[in-house]
Amino acid sequence: MRQSQLFTKTLREAPADAVAVSHMLLIRGGFISQLSSGIYSFLPLGFRVLKNIENYIRKELEKIGVFEVSMPILHPAEVWQKTGRWHEIGEELWKIKGRQGEDLVLSMTHEEVIAEMASNFISTYRELPLVLNQFQIKFRDEERPRGGLLRLKEFIMQDAYSFDKSEKDLDETYHKFYEAYLKIFKGLDLNAVPVKALSGIMGGAESHEFMLPAKIGEDKISFCEKCGYAANIETINEKTCSKCGSLLQQQRAIELGHIFKLGVKYSEPFNIYFEDEDGLKKLAVMGSYGIGLDRLIAAIVEVHSDEKGIIWPLVAAPFKIHLVELSGKGNLEVKNESEKIYRDLTAKGVEVLYDDRSDKTAGEKFADADLIGCPVRVVVSNKTLDRQSVEVKKRNEKEAELVPLDKVVASMI
Repeated sequence: MRQSQLFTKTLREAPADAVAVSHMLLIRGGFISQLSSGIYSFLPLGFRVLKNIENYIRKELEKIGVFEVSMPILHPAEVWQKTGRWHEIGEELWKIKGRQGEDLVLSMTHEEVIAEMASNFISTYRELPLVLNQFQIKFRDEERPRGGLLRLKEFIMQDAYSFDKSEKDLDETYHKFYEAYLKIFKGLDLNAVPVKALSGIMGGAESHEFMLPAKIGEDKISFCEKCGYAANIETINEKTCSKCGSLLQQQRAIELGHIFKLGVKYSEPFNIYFEDEDGLKKLAVMGSYGIGLDRLIAAIVEVHSDEKGIIWPLVAAPFKIHLVELSGKGNLEVKNESEKIYRDLTAKGVEVLYDDRSDKTAGEKFADADLIGCPVRVVVSNKTLDRQSVEVKKRNEKEAELVPLDKVVASMI
């Protein structure tokens, strides 16, 4: 991608109302654009980050046997009335009217919809276990959206739903997601802490949140430094660890994901029965598993940034390489060598953001590269070509090194 053609614009100053580091940097770096309170557009750089994370999560979930679907975001009220959540959930549930006066819901979550769908397909134990996943828009009528992407009215979720033959089988599925989520967050270089949590409006017997310790976080977790026990502060009252007796510490955290054992809360009202091995009718046992992608992006920036800008982990980065051409006033040698490196890397499948802009100074280009935060910066200039080299610097390191021209492409693959 040539930066001269990229639909984006970096800013020197953050919005006046921005408090969270991620909000400031994602706006300044040209990743997102605010439409209204709690409502954002993803610009090309941000969209690439979003899709990289989505594809990474998708690949990890496919490894545990998950099938992908796509469900509507507009729901008839009847499915929510079947479970009682039409009345149980407060004003954050977005209710609207159709032109015929019918009641509708903008999706906050999809337990009812997946249960309605599954009831038409599940009939025998041979069809279980079944796990369906989607990446879909959700709506929550937040009273006070905040923190840029941290708390939104419209957001994107990875939400999966499992159907099992028994509580024991659900335990196994739940454990698979537990481990998969830990792997996903580790791959994004996030030190997520799994904590016991309340099930809230989802219901069910057990749930865990995956929390990222961060000052900007809205949640509080209690944790034991000695044995590693952790829980959402809402679930416990004690000041000492229930496992080892040590004094519990408290810390603010960002919720990255949440998994639930739903039991038969949704399969019962939707009559999701199956015939078991003995010919008996039984209710399928459900679970649900979700990660908020917008919040995940914000969380990455909160912990992977410095005073200059973002430091993207490779898995999430919009581009692996930021190629910076310093050709000055039309230096053809620098220009031609930069173009060659860009063509060669692109031909090898390496994702490159090529700063070919002729109206920016070296200082402006370096500042933008640090702000955007691609993992590796490659600089071509008179100075480097005098030594038949380019300058290579990793975004998370202070020192740069010279790499010979004939080894640049091979070193980046």
